[in-house]
This record gives sequence, C-alpha cells and structure tokens, in this order.
Amino acid sequence: MKIALLHHQIIRGTGVEVFLIEFAKRLIAAGHELTYISTLTTPEIGAMLPGDWRLLPRLKGSATLRMWHFNRLAPRAALEAGAEVSIGFGRTCVQSIHRNGTGCHRLYGQLLPLWQRFSAKHLYELHLEKKLHTTSGTPTLVTSSARVSAQLQGIYRTDASRFRILSPPVESQVFKPAEDRANRRELLCRKLQTDPARPVLLFVSLSHRRRGLEPMLEAMQKLDATLWIVGKSLGPVAQGLIRGFGIADKVRHVPVTSQLIELYQAADWFIHPTQYDAFSPTVLQSMACGLPGIVSVMDGAVDHIQNGENGFMLFHPQQPIELAARIQEALDLSEAERTRLSQNARESILPLTWDKHMADWLELIEAAKK
Repeated sequence: MKIALLHHQIIRGTGVEVFLIEFAKRLIAAGHELTYISTLTTPEIGAMLPGDWRLLPRLKGSATLRMWHFNRLAPRAALEAGAEVSIGFGRTCVQSIHRNGTGCHRLYGQLLPLWQRFSAKHLYELHLEKKLHTTSGTPTLVTSSARVSAQLQGIYRTDASRFRILSPPVESQVFKPAEDRANRRELLCRKLQTDPARPVLLFVSLSHRRRGLEPMLEAMQKLDATLWIVGKSLGPVAQGLIRGFGIADKVRHVPVTSQLIELYQAADWFIHPTQYDAFSPTVLQSMACGLPGIVSVMDGAVDHIQNGENGFMLFHPQQPIELAARIQEALDLSEAERTRLSQNARESILPLTWDKHMADWLELIEAAKK
C-alpha cells in the first residue's frame, strides 16, 4: 500500500519523531511503499528510510509561519504522491489518520508562562488543534490513552467514534529487571554517595517545573528516603529549595544518561507527579523494569496503573502533603508487598509489544483505505 507520513521534520529529536522513524521502519518491513512529506531530515535518516522523499520549502524566520505553510502544502503533496492513506504526526488538519503524540495543547498551554500563552505560535497551535478536532478533514484520530481522548472530546465536542486508542509499545526485552538488583543498587548508592539503607525514589524529567519537582522537593522534608533526580541540571530555584528545606543529604542529581535502565533497576519507587503529560514513556519503561510507580493522574500513562495492584495513582500532584503521604504509604509496604507490585508492574506491560502495536496500526490503515 502507498502510505504518506506527514511531519514538519523527520529527525532524531522529540519523542514523536523517534516514534515516527521506528514506525516507518516497521511499515517498510511489512512491505508498504512510503512517501515522506516534510521540510527537514538528515542524510542518515534519508538513507535509513527508503521511499519517496518530498521535502517542501522550509520558510525562514517565524515558526508560526512555517506551521501555516506546512499545514497548507502537506495534504496536497500527499495527494500528488498518490498516497492511498496519509498519516499526520504534527500540526496538520487534513490526512486519513492523525496520530496525537503530544496530548491536548489547550490543557498543556495552561501550564505555560503568561507571555507564552499569548504568543503567536501558541495561539496558532490552539487554532490548528481546534480545526483538527472540529472539522472533518481527518476521519480517524489516534491517541495514546483514553485520558487524552476524553480531554479532546470534552473540549472540542469531537465525535467519540473518530478516536482510536493505541498505547505505545515497550521494548520489554531491553527494559527488564536486573538479575542482581541488590548488588546494582548498592553500587549505584555508593557511586552517588547516598545511604543504601534508605529507600530510593527515582524522578526523571527534562521539564522540572511541569513534572512537579518543586512539590516533590517540599515533600522530601517529611520522608526518610533518597531522591535521585535524573534529567537536566537543577536551576537556582530548585537548588534554593533544596538548601531551604535542608534536604541536601537526601537529594542527588544525575545527568541525562544512557544508563537510565540501570537506575530503573536499582531504585525502589518511581515518582511521577507531573502536571500534564500526554503519555510519558518513562512510566512504562520503569514498570517494565519491575519498578512500581506513584503516577499522576494527569499523565495518560496512568491508564496502565491499577491502584494498589501494580503501582499507585497520585490524584493531586501539586499538593506536597498528599504527595508525601502517598509516598509514605508506599514506603510502609513490606518487602513482600513491594515485590508483588514490582512483578505485577512488569507483567501488565508485557503485552505492549511492537508486534501488537503494528498489528493494530495495520488494521487501522486498511480500514482508512476503504
């Protein structure tokens, strides 16, 4: 089948783009003929993904103007390429299927600083999101979670029949529990100079404010535990809170690293008090490693949390008192109870394979062709 993939840039950048590249490779392996509608790629990716590359003009200057231009030209380019099915991954309003990898922009926008909420780019993104969900240019809308689907339906009154929910796959043969967890935990505690007798809480973030680092630091005052913060460096606000709360001996920052799997395998609990995420891959990755989590209900990945069975839900992630209480509830579990949650966490993720994900996608694509 001739399939067109639409995204303004096909590079190794955001999670959406990483997914798109892997998705394209698997479509090619399944025998489909691909056309890539974009404005930017790299020679490496162009060589990796055979097919018909149609690079549209990339306007200089305004990102808002580039969005407008790509949204206008991309659907026409897919038609000219003879695509039987077109799949959009970004701010395009006309395609056979749209795959939402970023959630509801209107809700996310409420977390932006005031000056960004009234920027031309943000307002135009809101316009495109509304147009996508209130017009008939795209018959099928794919989201990663029931939560995001419900958010979009509630805001834009979009017919529920247009939505399909496809949870992201997890490479559980890569993300898996360590055979020597106790030794690995001991070594990492020594390396990070933290007390191995204390439970280890793992917080992973590239956007500390949105992911809830500030309430997490405040909650640490009440907890006899160690917090490993993985991600971008800590700014002056976070450093000031750590000093002010007197928790410097309990907190360690770990730079973004390819050894994230080892941290999943060594920690005792994954803490995710995000204010908003469409579907954070770290939630499922940590579960696949047998690391039970305390996960905000504002992340679509909470669809996979059965409260008290394979992790805990966090209902008010911005409230430090509730956050501390929820974590303490987890820390009070016996080792046998924590082990049960650990095993359940991994087992609940095992069905989310790439093979299952692609089978669901191919069924959708076939239906879109008709």
